[in-house]
Amino acid sequence: MTAQPLDPHDGFTRVHLPRTIKSVRSALPVEKRAQFATELDDSEAGGLANVVDRWWTRAVVWSSPRTMAKLAAADAGQLTFVPIEEVFPDFPRNGR
Repeated sequence: MTAQPLDPHDGFTRVHLPRTIKSVRSALPVEKRAQFATELDDSEAGGLANVVDRWWTRAVVWSSPRTMAKLAAADAGQLTFVPIEEVFPDFPRNGR
């Protein structure tokens, strides 16, 4: 399974990605998968969820071409911010 951008909602592209090891691994860029596997292998049982959550966040960001384009624009000094909703689609905004 890979992360698939959903239809734009409120002007933002949302990425749905289950928080499973398999889904995260599949959504990661190929060059990042070995690092993910190493962190999984080196984590203690109690820390496994933290590793998956950390890499899930990265996979969501890397799976959104629009977010990556905005991050590149910010790095180039062409944009001063990236809306939080694009980085974390489930971020509560205004009590919603």
